[in-house]
Amino acid sequence: MIIQGDKKFIEAEFENEQEIEDVVIENAEYFFGSSSIFLPKKLIKTRDGFGTIPDGFAIDLASRSWYVVEVELVHHSVWSHIAPQVAKQMIAVATPESRQILEEIVIQMFTESEDVKEKFKEEKIKEIDIRKVLAEILSKLPVIGMPIDRIS
Repeated sequence: MIIQGDKKFIEAEFENEQEIEDVVIENAEYFFGSSSIFLPKKLIKTRDGFGTIPDGFAIDLASRSWYVVEVELVHHSVWSHIAPQVAKQMIAVATPESRQILEEIVIQMFTESEDVKEKFKEEKIKEIDIRKVLAEILSKLPVIGMPIDRIS
């Protein structure tokens, strides 16, 4: 285990991607920032209608950045599995429709979750400005967040 400030790095063995996904979801604030909101898997589509489902998304309100999360295992081929998958996801998140879907998910989370409301409040984002702030964040290119079980 490595602890640096408020960040923790722990070595662990994983049997499958779902185990890694569960760790990422449970510890999203460590991975993406204390002001981050983790969004679950959601089908997004490219302009030509090709669908893809990243393992999640994260929006960090403090840094005004966002992430496409794709969990991988080291034994997956970089060029025949990982690269094509991530390329499709990046093309799909570039569509206005996909970004609108993500914005609506965050709005719904805001209305249903006191924790999410508190994150906006802590960042001094007024309720009337939520859509504007989300649109600004989602207009930027996302960072690829790729938790992986080990480095080959």
